[in-house]
Amino acid sequence: MLRALFNKSAAGLRSIPKQTWFGIGITLFLWWIFMSYTRWPSVQEKSEILTVLATGAPNTFTEIMSRDGWPYWLSWIPTGINMADNNAIGMAFAFLIGGAITSLVLPQGVIRRLLNSSGTKGSTYGGLLGAPLMMCSACSVPVALGWKQRGANTETTLGVVMGASLLNIMGLTTIFVLFPGPAAWGRIVASVLLVVLFTPLIVKLAVQFSNRRSKLSAADYLEKQAAAAENQSCTILDTIEDNPGWTEAGLLALKNWWNSSLEIAYRLFIPMTGAMFLAAMIRLMLPPGAVETYLGSGFIAIVVLAAFGTLIAIPTLFEIPLVLGFLFIGMGMGPAAALLVTAPSVSIVTYFMLKKDVGHTAPLLLMGATFLMGVATGLTVEYLMTAYG
Repeated sequence: MLRALFNKSAAGLRSIPKQTWFGIGITLFLWWIFMSYTRWPSVQEKSEILTVLATGAPNTFTEIMSRDGWPYWLSWIPTGINMADNNAIGMAFAFLIGGAITSLVLPQGVIRRLLNSSGTKGSTYGGLLGAPLMMCSACSVPVALGWKQRGANTETTLGVVMGASLLNIMGLTTIFVLFPGPAAWGRIVASVLLVVLFTPLIVKLAVQFSNRRSKLSAADYLEKQAAAAENQSCTILDTIEDNPGWTEAGLLALKNWWNSSLEIAYRLFIPMTGAMFLAAMIRLMLPPGAVETYLGSGFIAIVVLAAFGTLIAIPTLFEIPLVLGFLFIGMGMGPAAALLVTAPSVSIVTYFMLKKDVGHTAPLLLMGATFLMGVATGLTVEYLMTAYG
């Protein structure tokens, strides 16, 4: 029995393309550099900065450009530059690590087995498939339907949507660099629970709430009208086509990693930088002390921000500069954590995109679960920050 298990495991390892092994090595190497030379030395400094920032201090970021001498209506320019500078290292590592994971080559047999899973296993696999997409929840819907066309169950399909927005490596990496531990871990725990626990539960509830006709129409649409699968992010490769030697495979892995990193940077650097400047402009438009007074802390502030984040649709990773901007003008860490969870998840736009495909029930339940998880995360983070600093 042990020998059979060993042979099966060995065969599984041999089926993994050589490029994938190199991709895993690149990813782990980047993570080691990031954690050893960037994450741990700066985590305490970042935590202290954001803890002070949450009290409403006017400016606690390191400044490379002073606002002195700038007209008030243009002071968002140096503010945005300073915010971008403070986030630059985290963004750079996120691009490189995200590129390494996105460029992984996956064996076709493994993909087929993942897609046929249901329940918690299906939603978990869907979340893992969605994680490298680097897409917002709305943009990931066509890709999720493409996976459905390949045989994915409903849990896997919805898991792709949730995983793309909540589990992408770039977002989680950047959040861990820029936010205190309770807020970063709160986002991760909430994301995992939404993907692994709530998504399959919602699918079961949707089946119970829907009549037979609506279930059949939704299933028929998902089977026949799914978006083309070539929209997916990860490369799928049959193992018999993985013929290059180790040297060639290593060079291909490096090339794919670099190209993927450049593609991610090209797509996201300008929008993220622009979002930081937009947050700086919002800072100027709000009356001094308004955010600190009404959204600084407390149950009402957390509920309001959780509802706001659930309803709005934002571009990929926009929640990070959005929350940083609100922290910059006095928002407390509890409401900020609620917004970190709800803003990137399903929104009213996602609901309208999904309602004709899977009915009204599942998208609405996903929105409700997102709201409740945002409130729970915000309350927990606020308690931890208050009790333990």
